[in-house]
Order: sequence, then C-alpha cells, then structure tokens
Amino acid sequence: MATLIKTLKQQDGIHQILVTYNGKYYVVSRSSKLVEPETYIFNSDKDGNITDWAEVGGTKGGDVWLVMNSMDEYLYAW
Repeated sequence: MATLIKTLKQQDGIHQILVTYNGKYYVVSRSSKLVEPETYIFNSDKDGNITDWAEVGGTKGGDVWLVMNSMDEYLYAW
C-alpha cells in the first residue's frame, strides 16, 4: 500500500495527491471533467512535481484513494 504525503489539489474537477510507494514518489491524479472520470499515476519528485507526463498506471473511474490503496494493482507492468 502507498503512503499519503499530502493533497496537492482538490478543485475544478481535479483531485491530486502525492504518495510514496516502494521508495518512489507518485502523483495520483483524478479528473472528473470528462464524460467518464479517470485516475492516473505519474512519476514525481518528493515535492509533487511530475517528472514525466507518461502515465505509469491508472484506471477509468475510481478515485485517488482506491488507486492509492491498491497501487500494485494499478501500476502498469513494464
């Protein structure tokens, strides 16, 4: 399970949190601005700055808490 560091944003249909998982930092970001909400995981630094905009995991629907609590299920296998 990932550990919550802090909430980065929660407004205008966007909810982002910074988490740590297996020694790495990730931003879990959910957008409900679309017809079907989606939640994606991005690599980040310890301050929550996304270091690569290619998503490394995610799901249609769901929310940041579901993804955070099941990171091993939602991270893509490379």
